[in-house]
Amino acid sequence: MGSKTAINNCVLCVNLSSRLISTIEISDFERKQYLGGKGLALKLIFDNIKTGVDPLSPGNILVMMTGPTCGTAAPCGGRFVVVGKSPLTGIFASSFSGGGFGLALKKAGYDGIMVTGRADHPVYIKVDHDDVSICDATQYWGMDTYDFQETRKKDGDWVVIGPAGENLVKFANIASARRLAGRCGLGAVMGSKMLKGIVAKGNKKFGPANPEKFKKALKIAQKKVKAHENTGKALGELGTPQNIRIFGTTAIMPVKNFSKPYFDKLEQVSGETIRDGHKTKNHGCTGCFIKCGRYGKFGGKEKVSPEYETIAMMGPNLDISDLHKIADFNESLNRLGLDSISAGSVIGFAMELTEKGMLESCLRFGDGSNIKDILHDIAYRKGLGNDLAEGVRHMSEKYGGKEFANHVKGLELAAYDPRGCTGQGLGFATANCGATHLSGSTHSVEADSYLHPHGTRAKAHFVKFMQDSFDAINSAIFCIQTAYPFLEENFAYKYTPDPILKFFMRNLPALAVATTDLSDYSGLLSGLLGYPVSGGNFYKVGERIFNLERYLNNQEGISKKDDTLPGNMLKPTTQEGWGDIDLNKMLNQYYRLRGWDKNGRPKPKLLKKLSIQIQQLTKETKGYGRQ
Repeated sequence: MGSKTAINNCVLCVNLSSRLISTIEISDFERKQYLGGKGLALKLIFDNIKTGVDPLSPGNILVMMTGPTCGTAAPCGGRFVVVGKSPLTGIFASSFSGGGFGLALKKAGYDGIMVTGRADHPVYIKVDHDDVSICDATQYWGMDTYDFQETRKKDGDWVVIGPAGENLVKFANIASARRLAGRCGLGAVMGSKMLKGIVAKGNKKFGPANPEKFKKALKIAQKKVKAHENTGKALGELGTPQNIRIFGTTAIMPVKNFSKPYFDKLEQVSGETIRDGHKTKNHGCTGCFIKCGRYGKFGGKEKVSPEYETIAMMGPNLDISDLHKIADFNESLNRLGLDSISAGSVIGFAMELTEKGMLESCLRFGDGSNIKDILHDIAYRKGLGNDLAEGVRHMSEKYGGKEFANHVKGLELAAYDPRGCTGQGLGFATANCGATHLSGSTHSVEADSYLHPHGTRAKAHFVKFMQDSFDAINSAIFCIQTAYPFLEENFAYKYTPDPILKFFMRNLPALAVATTDLSDYSGLLSGLLGYPVSGGNFYKVGERIFNLERYLNNQEGISKKDDTLPGNMLKPTTQEGWGDIDLNKMLNQYYRLRGWDKNGRPKPKLLKKLSIQIQQLTKETKGYGRQ
């Protein structure tokens, strides 16, 4: 066994109301049950939060957590997660960032930080090695995320909010350098706590507890990452905009508020067009050699090149094809601290409302001339921007149009139309935080037809498998992009002819899932942590985390009635490229596979099997009343 460790087993706790600073030690049992990242963050919230708490009240808990991979040579492991109760959805949510803050916090001696309470004036938290303090931020309140970080960059690595978070926009994000924890409005939670940012620095070193085992696993993992077409070439060359052609030609990318299957100006916004016409260069998450992020020349200036989701939602979704404008929108979104997916969705919804005569506004499909002004109004809650700042669900309740209000559980759909990939529809409907693409991401295997893009066959099996395995990956933490090389570069997958692989996945999904090789993840973690982590145990960690989050959301009123999709997407379609979504059929099978009851709640027997310890059960709630 080596003298180094991959973890601190210590979480910093800061109560902004009392200004009390303390720590929580992570037990060996909790580490084995939840690994780190999303899992441990969720467990901390489960142990400390009250059911029914207002997301924007001092009682909400915000946790930022790293994983065992952070600060080590594990590939694509520098990310951190932010977890809390979302003001956009009213349920629990997580969002990930690859900025430098996670590593800096870990090097300061903490695997994570848990923030509670509310300050009586703007503050920031300073973590300088062992010295932790709450500092006045009044003079910085109102600064955008770029300017603030540039002003204070000598202090260390930051997480910060912009004006959107300060003004409690329900889809405000959190920035660390130029990487964003974008979804679910957790930036507004920081704003509600009067917390402008957190800065950290330290010099602690990390390494594997079992160096020999880790070295062996790392050699295999790195070889696979470099050999795979996606992580070894396409992401470095094109970044996530490589998906514009893939999903644009398979009727998956959203067009005009998800009302059309294809965008007739697709090539104008493609990753190849960005590469060839905008002088791009790479950047990326801390410690990641893939560097899938891009800088490019737009409008004569170097800017962060927009990712796939931003291009899709702020481009084709609004019927806009001008990359210079989309890049300009992207910079405004990043500076103001707005999630580009939700912003593009709520603006697209307002455009359709306007087109149908249900709203008086200046917003028109294909017209990008006033989008920057609208983004500013959203961030500062001015005029119509005040309504847009509440999200699509709120807009539909006030103005109508619920049939084409594209959200699930209050979270706007990520940039994948379920009619082009029906398994993704089930994934959206059942994902714990709402319509995220980072849970149940079957769109990737549906777009390349390993699973048929339409119909119900095998969809429930693969959605469950991906949800559980992704929650384990997001607790380690590895980048989700590692799923491609770690799963597809294995011998059986790589050298099985496509027709046989498709038949196997479509017709024998239970066997396909059960025989999927997770050994790269488990091998790396075994070396890092110093005790055996089998592929089966790794997967069970993810299943435990997914069910714990579902249980917490059940306590907030979530049930089968909420596992649905926008009304228009459940209607029969004759559009080329789209298929009908038989959601009820998939849901019933999915619930059976999960071991949930008919109302979509994990059964007590399942919770016990997964070692999810419920504090107290009551007859009145049939075993679902956490006291």
